[in-house]
Amino acid sequence: MSHYKIKNEISRRQFGKVTLAASAGAYAIGTGLFSGVANADTPKKGGLVRIAMESSSPNDTLDPIAVTSNIDATRCFQLYNNLVRMGNGLRPEPSLAESWESNSKATKWTFNIRKGVEFHNGKPLTATDVVYSIKRHLGENTESRIKSYMAQIAEVKADGKYTVRIEISNPNAEFPILFSSARAGIIPEGHSDFENPVGTGPFKVKEFRPGIRSLFERNPNYWRSAMPYVDAVDTSSIPDPVARLNVLLAGEIEVANSLDAKSVPLIKLSPNVELIVAKGGQMVVNAMMLDRGPTDNKNFRLAMKYLQDRKRVVQGVYKGYAQIGNDHPIAPSDPMYCADIPVRAYDPDKAKFHLKQAGMEGAGIDIYTSTTAGPGNVEQSLTFQQSAAAAGVTVQVHQTPPEGYWSHTWQKYPIFGTHWNARPTADLMYSTTLLSTASSNETKYSNEKLDQLVTQARATLDEAKRKAIWCDLQLIVNEDGGYLTSCFVDYLHGRSSKLKGIEPHPMGGLSDQFSAETVWLES
Repeated sequence: MSHYKIKNEISRRQFGKVTLAASAGAYAIGTGLFSGVANADTPKKGGLVRIAMESSSPNDTLDPIAVTSNIDATRCFQLYNNLVRMGNGLRPEPSLAESWESNSKATKWTFNIRKGVEFHNGKPLTATDVVYSIKRHLGENTESRIKSYMAQIAEVKADGKYTVRIEISNPNAEFPILFSSARAGIIPEGHSDFENPVGTGPFKVKEFRPGIRSLFERNPNYWRSAMPYVDAVDTSSIPDPVARLNVLLAGEIEVANSLDAKSVPLIKLSPNVELIVAKGGQMVVNAMMLDRGPTDNKNFRLAMKYLQDRKRVVQGVYKGYAQIGNDHPIAPSDPMYCADIPVRAYDPDKAKFHLKQAGMEGAGIDIYTSTTAGPGNVEQSLTFQQSAAAAGVTVQVHQTPPEGYWSHTWQKYPIFGTHWNARPTADLMYSTTLLSTASSNETKYSNEKLDQLVTQARATLDEAKRKAIWCDLQLIVNEDGGYLTSCFVDYLHGRSSKLKGIEPHPMGGLSDQFSAETVWLES
């Protein structure tokens, strides 16, 4: 192993929620093997890659089912592999499952497990490890953050040493995508000590101090030939986006994720740093909670929606690096996006009408946010403060500390800033944030009709008919939900020009969610 040195230990910090792979259809069969990022040069071995993310917390974890942040997800992708991985084309690719297939109703699935894979402790991977890992997500008492959509699994069992059979309660043509989530990492049967995590991933833990820093070393027995190329990866956080950019410009890190649009001119001026732009469904929004006042009032929520100047946010806050949103979590780039629903215009008069209906004319409201609540959320909130004044609404923007934001601010106030990474399917976005049973239903939205329609959409194999159902689902949230979705923000990251083998991913990460598996350093 080459020698590496960490020059500066910097307190850094979070990256949001899970990425999953889109199935090619009810009869999808994985065939190929991910070959890494194409590059004209020959990858070189050795060195340390330092990745700075936007936040972390003393509650950081290496237990995949408990992932709640981007930095947790990144570390899990470094330590663990999944049954499937999501390619840049938003289709599932083989990983620990060499292939998979379903019956004609997409209710029974078979996953064929790769042979010759070892865990970090030398234990060979078998079907029983996969079954154990999946069962951790099941049952009422599970702590899994994706239990709401893992709940469709009725039975999972090993059939021999390298075959896993899964039966689900209702048809789901896109079922394999569940297993590409950072929360679906595969661990050895019976393992429960996540201070000493064991996976099959490209790196093994060397040092992990929650909320401070982490260091992972190359797995010398990794099953993907030649990978990873670097000796080690340091994944930590720098909460302030300006400080994160400055450290990158100074050459003290190789990757700075989740940068602000106002950073773009500085990046373009630097000969040593390059900008990476990925369009997707990144949702940086303010959320209104429906279990408390004043945001439990539908007329109040509608008033807030009419006070969003969406075009001003896209151009003023994000300098055009965003897509217009329409108060639901499905982006225009999503195949299920419903263009038939008119985008709600900025209209202070209609906002006044709904405020009067709510008995809240001349209201004063508070928004709690932070730099870690997604790139530009603070600026979005300040823009809303200005646009709301036209309706006689006084908005106070409270900027809370980025450290531990998801513990001390998220879901603690009626209106707060939040950040969701893209999902490859509309189903997964709703299943994570809007189903009444979803553990991450941050707005506390509960609608029996919505729950039923999501189940109906999963079972609809005809894509045109499925999209019609998704139009109904988007309209429900557009009119009644708690999201103030002005836009979907492009992912903006910075990288050192010396870092090779890296490319954008539409779900926001770079080359398999910042795992550093494919990257290498130019001398």
